[in-house]
Amino acid sequence: MNVFVAHLTAECNEHVSKDAEIGDFLLRYGDACIDALDVRDIFEDAGIGIVPSLFAALHPSGMIAREAFDYIASKILGELKGHLSEIDGIYLQFHGASGVRGLEAVSAEHYLVQRMRDIVGVHMPIAMVMDPHGNVTAELVGRLNIVRCYRESPHIDTVETERLVARKLVDLMQHRRPMHPVMRKLPIMVGGERSVSAMEPMRSINRMLDEAEQDPRVFSSSYHVGYIRHDDDKLGAAVVVVPNRPEDRAHCAEVAEEISAYAWEHRHEFTFTGNFGEPDESVRDAVAFEGKTAVITDSGDNCGAGGAGHNTVLLRELLAQDLRGKSVLVAGINDPAACAYLGAFGEGDAVSFDLGVGEDELSAPVHISGTLKVSGDALMGLGRIRRVGDSHIVSIGGTGIDVLVMDRNVQYGTMEQFKGAGVDFHDYDIVVVKMGYLDTYLIPETAYHTMALTNGPTIQRSENIPFKRIFRPMWPLDDMDGLVYIEQC
Repeated sequence: MNVFVAHLTAECNEHVSKDAEIGDFLLRYGDACIDALDVRDIFEDAGIGIVPSLFAALHPSGMIAREAFDYIASKILGELKGHLSEIDGIYLQFHGASGVRGLEAVSAEHYLVQRMRDIVGVHMPIAMVMDPHGNVTAELVGRLNIVRCYRESPHIDTVETERLVARKLVDLMQHRRPMHPVMRKLPIMVGGERSVSAMEPMRSINRMLDEAEQDPRVFSSSYHVGYIRHDDDKLGAAVVVVPNRPEDRAHCAEVAEEISAYAWEHRHEFTFTGNFGEPDESVRDAVAFEGKTAVITDSGDNCGAGGAGHNTVLLRELLAQDLRGKSVLVAGINDPAACAYLGAFGEGDAVSFDLGVGEDELSAPVHISGTLKVSGDALMGLGRIRRVGDSHIVSIGGTGIDVLVMDRNVQYGTMEQFKGAGVDFHDYDIVVVKMGYLDTYLIPETAYHTMALTNGPTIQRSENIPFKRIFRPMWPLDDMDGLVYIEQC
């Protein structure tokens, strides 16, 4: 037996002005594609050969340019057609929020799954592992046999879930039987910062999912938070439960409805956790904290959710306030022109320039006079960390503020990234990062955290985002008395 594999991950934010081109993707082919999936041993140990197509990973950004998607689709679908006579199942690592500019279906994953099912017919097993911040529909689920998303946000169980789904597909390929997921789609639409897995109600929802999977009638179960960063008729949360056998479907429907009812009844608990406030409040609170290192997250320009990293809002707020002698690092601001300017100087040189692309009021330029402290590398990735651009840290004269200038939207969340930039995270009293909730690897390094509710492409108040295509009524945009499913299957 052989399994066909493909990977496409991208969180695409339509509120970012720049579309993602094919050069923005990390692309892997052949054996490199297989190795990047982290599941080679699971299939090979089961005696199943692997037919690779494409591993395409994009750092969260704007929408995918149509030409880039056409290339990705042609590689995946072309390989599928070319090896159709050899394969016995399909394993997909698809995010679920890969929006494509000009694609009628909007979602790359929904389009690709439809085309793949058309090619292989209705009976071949297809398994897909997703990010919980991807969108599912009855139409999508109806074309798949196994659907499972990660449990944890931040996503500390990504590889664990990918391997779990691979093992489940091996089971289905070795013991073929009809397998059709049950789905209940809910009129709940919240962002990731309101659905952190360590907090309620997600903690209890995940516990219910884990308990459900202890029953042999439940092959898998997951709660899909959904994605709110591009307007699409697929938005909304969902519960997906996969029956082990056809006769288990009624039980799985009960499980799906029980978890759906719990999520609905506890929907008001989907809220921000920890410390949060307006930008001026967040800066004052971080300055008042006696200890180090305090972190302020610029949630409206979250590079981990597609933010461009252009906004200068918090830098301007820091310059306007009394920092009481605190040392601050702003990590960072994406301004390719300023980054190129700094590249002509050496460490210790005096510099004077405008920082901020001036695309809108949020990215308004700030004049900087100071010293180039250090030049380094902009690093990205976990495990397979790689250099993606230049970084320069400038000490702003007479302020105690250092600002990291980069030439692309990099989210600084690991000590390795700060080291690559040439600084030590813990040398600063306060660090500003382009995040919403704290990155998994930043949490243990942080003594205090506050989320600044800044405006921008990843604004956290989803009620203020203009949606045109979504199902209504939708909580929290609308007041609703009872649960009415958007879709079910």
